[in-house]
Amino acid sequence: MEPVEERLAKAMEALETTRAALTGAEQTLRQASVVVMSKDRSVEVTVGAQGEVTAMRFHDGKYRSMAPAQLASVLLETIGQARSRMARQVLDTYRPISEGVPQVAGVPGAEIDWDALFGSMVREGGAGPRKNPGGRLRDEIVEDTA
Repeated sequence: MEPVEERLAKAMEALETTRAALTGAEQTLRQASVVVMSKDRSVEVTVGAQGEVTAMRFHDGKYRSMAPAQLASVLLETIGQARSRMARQVLDTYRPISEGVPQVAGVPGAEIDWDALFGSMVREGGAGPRKNPGGRLRDEIVEDTA
């Protein structure tokens, strides 16, 4: 059996390696963004690492001829796709780091449940607008009159 001092030294080394990897991942993701073009090419959305919309560009003036509900649907779908791709990028960045950390059985919080953290965001097509079974968008756009 290995002496406690050696096990502790190995654990501290693993901790420092993990800490350095996390710092590198944070720096990388701090500058990361994802750009997604809508299917109809009318809008382009950019999101940052936390899923925040950082830019939105409308192309060819097509959005001007869209009904408000149609434009809202295109925006929601495009933002959802961008967030989903960014969630996948964040997951792909952090998962290898977490897999290299020894698991400690019986310690709450020692294991990372990626599905619980990201849910449908990382599943293919899981981040778009939700539609009812009839296929009609249930959202309503109300214009401010003030």
